[in-house]
Amino acid sequence: MCGIAGALGLPLETATAVVERMRRALAHRGPDDHGTEVLWAEGAPHPVVLAHNRLSIIDLSPAGREPMFFAGRNLALTFNGEVYNFGEIRKELDARGLQFRSQTDAEVILAAYQVWGTEAVQRFRGMFAFALADVKARAVWLCRDRLGIKPLYVTRPASGGLLFASEIRGLLAAGPELVPRRASATAVESFLSQGMVCGFDSIVEGIALVPPATSLRVEWSGRELEHHQYWTLPFRRLEEEPTVSRAEAVRALGEELRRAIRLHLVADVPLGIFLSGGVDSSAVATVASEVQRGRIHTLSVGFDQPEFDETREAGELARTLGTAHTVLRLTGTELLEDIDQVFRAMDQPTVDGFNTYVVSRAPRRAGLTVALSGLGGDELFGGYPSFRDVPRAAALRKLLPFSVQVPEAAQRWVARVGGRGAAKALELLARPASTLEAYLLRRELLLPAERRALHDGHWPVPQVERTLPSDLSALSGANRVSALELSNYMRDMLLRDGDVFSMAVGLELRLPLLDHVFVEGVVRLPGAWKGPDPRPKPLLLDAVGLGLPRYVPKRPKRGFTFPWDAWLRGPMRDRVHRALHERDVWKAVCLEPSAPEQLWARFEGGDPRVGGLQVMALWVLQSFVQRHGLAMA
Repeated sequence: MCGIAGALGLPLETATAVVERMRRALAHRGPDDHGTEVLWAEGAPHPVVLAHNRLSIIDLSPAGREPMFFAGRNLALTFNGEVYNFGEIRKELDARGLQFRSQTDAEVILAAYQVWGTEAVQRFRGMFAFALADVKARAVWLCRDRLGIKPLYVTRPASGGLLFASEIRGLLAAGPELVPRRASATAVESFLSQGMVCGFDSIVEGIALVPPATSLRVEWSGRELEHHQYWTLPFRRLEEEPTVSRAEAVRALGEELRRAIRLHLVADVPLGIFLSGGVDSSAVATVASEVQRGRIHTLSVGFDQPEFDETREAGELARTLGTAHTVLRLTGTELLEDIDQVFRAMDQPTVDGFNTYVVSRAPRRAGLTVALSGLGGDELFGGYPSFRDVPRAAALRKLLPFSVQVPEAAQRWVARVGGRGAAKALELLARPASTLEAYLLRRELLLPAERRALHDGHWPVPQVERTLPSDLSALSGANRVSALELSNYMRDMLLRDGDVFSMAVGLELRLPLLDHVFVEGVVRLPGAWKGPDPRPKPLLLDAVGLGLPRYVPKRPKRGFTFPWDAWLRGPMRDRVHRALHERDVWKAVCLEPSAPEQLWARFEGGDPRVGGLQVMALWVLQSFVQRHGLAMA
């Protein structure tokens, strides 16, 4: 797990200075080592400059340093992530007579490219984002993993060339003459709507994510040669009959889950497992205890609000499994003391990143460098309320053959009486009848009328559906919601936050439930098999088997959330009050300067239409815009 950066198509002096600034901006991602290489191709007027910050996980020796060369200096790689099955690929390459100098997966990527070209990615099982320069071909290959676990941002300066980096802050460090600090109105609207910047465009105009499962080849100058998606989620379609029985599917999932977790446990540094007491993390810990020799380390985070604390349940499972267990506790006052660190680490505005930062910091304080998480279980096995609520809302909406525009005065009265739930029910009537609309509304942070109160309403509408599955009607209800959760909330919030905030504290976060072979096995199954029976996530429970204690699925699902309402009215009140009164910041991003103050006043006054997350969203946006000096054109 590392930080990567590079420049193509820029003059030597400019490129080396720019890449060094970018690398330094990403130094937190790789505290163990760093390197920069300047590559020249015959006849090319400008070099390719690659940089790398290393968090050493596999082969801690200097042989693992990057950028790494292969085949003399013909191939060079800067790589972030892990290819978990690199040992199997290396055996195949050994048989072909290739020579290796290290025990790293990075060198296996280089050797695999020499043999199979860009088709080598089809063999990789892991999380990765990399740039591989082929000097003889005068081309650079940029590539991301299938689910989008590891990020890769790119921008094309107006003067020409291409820059790439693991985080937006890296590209901003290139300087305003190459990367202007212009906020995207579409992205701000997206954030206010969903609490995250949806899709592949970023909060900064001109900076975009390379989409997941994308293979992008560019010339030495940065001009695109080839761009294609090498993998898609293979969901089972409605008309397809299951090719296996449920019992056979459970057996296959169990085998693949064990293989995935075994691969994810390989590391040359201390490793542990997040344990919340819920089904997903319990499943990972149970299987890890089964396949790993020796005692595993688990850890959990507790809070000063008892209704949000799951450490007792996590401790019970840890005792059952016999793990070395660590508990870390957090209070609202402590989080306030760390709030600036969270804001500094944030690479795009998000309302969920505080959770991830705290959870990531816990294993580092416990002496761990790698931590496994159960992220992905809710999306794959129907763990969210959205799996129940979205199909129900879509079906109810279809009973009404036309849209109903309720006057805003009536909306305000209904919301004042019934809270946010009632407000969303009215909004449902105004939208087209579809699963996608019901899903987006289910996760909506600020409704259209609330967003219009913050700005003039003439902003571009985010086309969220452009980056979501287009053939939802061909899927069953549960698989429709699963496809949306995997391609929206998980991809654009959970994975993005997981990468940024774990790397902010020098932690490698691993997600065995998102092993792509395991994911393929789950999404090919009928949606009806993924509902409660009445156990939650019965497919996952049965795949884990009898080793998972029976009391685990009987516990009510809590979710890992912070008591924001209590904290914002308590220890954080003065800070957020000042932030929401920063009128110059709101003017910079074309918001009505007094509107955030009014929302804050309603929250303090106990208005049921305004919750802690809505307030947090504005605080996050204020901090991000001010910290990075963003403004709209």
